[in-house]
Amino acid sequence: MGSGVYTERVMNPGMQLIQGLVINAVAALAAYFGKVISKSGAIGGFIVGVLIYLLTGWNGYVVLVVFFILGTLVTKVKYKEKAEKGIAQEDEGKRGAKHAIANCSAALLMGLVAFIAAFKGNTNIQTLFLAGFTGAFATALSDTASSEIGQAYGKTTILLTGFKRVPPGTEGAVSLEGTLAGIGASLVLGIVAMVTGVVIGWQGLTAVVIAAFIGNTLESIIGSTIERLPFVTNEVTNFINTVIGAGVAIGVYAILI
Repeated sequence: MGSGVYTERVMNPGMQLIQGLVINAVAALAAYFGKVISKSGAIGGFIVGVLIYLLTGWNGYVVLVVFFILGTLVTKVKYKEKAEKGIAQEDEGKRGAKHAIANCSAALLMGLVAFIAAFKGNTNIQTLFLAGFTGAFATALSDTASSEIGQAYGKTTILLTGFKRVPPGTEGAVSLEGTLAGIGASLVLGIVAMVTGVVIGWQGLTAVVIAAFIGNTLESIIGSTIERLPFVTNEVTNFINTVIGAGVAIGVYAILI
């Protein structure tokens, strides 16, 4: 076992940091002036992007970029119709710092552990936590895709806690269309991670897709139960489900390889 994805690259973190600062400054400004993120989103995204580039190199950064692009695209699907129903993403779909923190914190933690493992020459740990890194992002993307596509095209939406039919946009509701979109999105991200070498072969791809499905499913249950508590926000549940996705990806990958 062992990926060797960026073992050599992390030996020169200074240069990697400089590259990350430049690339993410350009990306943050482009996204902000392109009106896909808010001012806080530009700042938060810049910080997250720099850290991920530093910890995982261009390989992991590509995973982040694809996650962001696909998440933005599915949010825009039938946005006006969703806005009229009051179920669309706030601020015209622009992502803020809170979204970056909620969706990326678990992946950052996975990347940090992988980075440290690479320095110590422990490729086994590095490989496992890179799977966790990808699983966290795949889970967040699966959640976004299933919610946005389900709200736009879902014919029947239900709560998994009681299999009761509810209106589209209900917290924790799922639909067949949304579920398939979530699986598809995680599959695309997993393939990107496999092609860039962040995860290895069919084992890594399988672990990522399974992790995203389990994390997304549990998020639906969490969303319809504990998110009703006043101190549990959507961002809190998003963080929880990415942690679950990361953990499941590590566990499944460890079994398969």
